[in-house]
Amino acid sequence: MRVGQHRLLREVVSRTGFTCRYFSDGSSSGLWQPHRANRVHLIFGANTDVGKSVISSGLVRAAASAGCSGWKSPVNYIKPLQCGGSDESFVLLNNDQKEGRRMNDVHCRTLFSWKTPASPHLVSRWENAPVCDEEVVSKLAAVLRDIENTKNDDTDNNLETASITTIIESAGGVLSPSSSSPLNRTTTAEHWGWSTQADLYAPLRIPVVFVGDGKLGGISVTLSSLEALWARGYRIDAVVFIEGQSVGDGDESGSIEFGKGNAEALREYMSMRHQIEPSKKVYDDLLKDDDAIVCMPTLPPMPIPLDEWYRSNEGSFMRLHQLLDKKWIVN
Repeated sequence: MRVGQHRLLREVVSRTGFTCRYFSDGSSSGLWQPHRANRVHLIFGANTDVGKSVISSGLVRAAASAGCSGWKSPVNYIKPLQCGGSDESFVLLNNDQKEGRRMNDVHCRTLFSWKTPASPHLVSRWENAPVCDEEVVSKLAAVLRDIENTKNDDTDNNLETASITTIIESAGGVLSPSSSSPLNRTTTAEHWGWSTQADLYAPLRIPVVFVGDGKLGGISVTLSSLEALWARGYRIDAVVFIEGQSVGDGDESGSIEFGKGNAEALREYMSMRHQIEPSKKVYDDLLKDDDAIVCMPTLPPMPIPLDEWYRSNEGSFMRLHQLLDKKWIVN
């Protein structure tokens, strides 16, 4: 490690008060344990720009409008790593509160942010603002514990009588880099170390809603990403595609809907893999629920607002919300 890195390492240790350990055993012991009354799902995507924020916002909207006739059920959106822009603002902008309907409270928070719109492992170096794996995971776990320990303003509404929904959105794709830091074990003499998104959150064992790639060429990256998550022990409760732009082929068949085709290819792939490896439960878990693999319609072109798109797909998001609730209780 170079002299400058040694100096920065001492500064970071002094600032944080601890030295990071490398998460390799996948254990969540001592970090956070799932609570029946706080349903938590982690949103992963096959790549950048596949629609993770769009799907996250739709799930927040569905949770905010569900179950609010008898009690409040708080909804939380968490973005652990934000590089440029604000996905939190996007979720709040597309929250349905403005339409005057009675909704559950929505709380959004970003844990770590940088100004530059680029990969976290780069911007943390460029802006000289390192954040190590343990900082991210420990802070996220602390926020989840705080959510579960905080009672609602309604004195009759606590974790024994109401449910909480928490949506966590990752950054980039499954194997995209997290923030880099000299405190990470993977640091070398040439660069600060970093983990992939999938490795970063693995210790928490949070079930996943995966956003596949609904565009031409999206099958391979979708399957590769899912296999990477399964290899790390993640439980995937649902896969969502957003239809890419349809392409006319000039004959009677009309246009090609790549999103629906990619979703069908995923079903076929899992069915074939299940025949080869019948004992591998991960394939069967997704195949047994019809609503576990869904394809949403194409988004309107920019700068058209998404209000109407969300309204027209309320039923799909609500069914997905109810499926995730069921899987959380059953598992």
